[in-house]
Amino acid sequence: MLSTILISFAIFAVCAAITYRGVQNRRHGKSSCSCGGSCGSCGCSGMCHPGREESAQR
Repeated sequence: MLSTILISFAIFAVCAAITYRGVQNRRHGKSSCSCGGSCGSCGCSGMCHPGREESAQR
């Protein structure tokens, strides 16, 4: 029973750390965009950088 609690806590801690890191990256403007930095040619650039597409059209 103790081992189950410890393993569950370890899994929860890993999930919490991953979520925290993702939130921090998002707040600092980093994204998980897979286009390699040239988002202008990426079909999903509107999802990663919604503000840039609007300002480019003005």
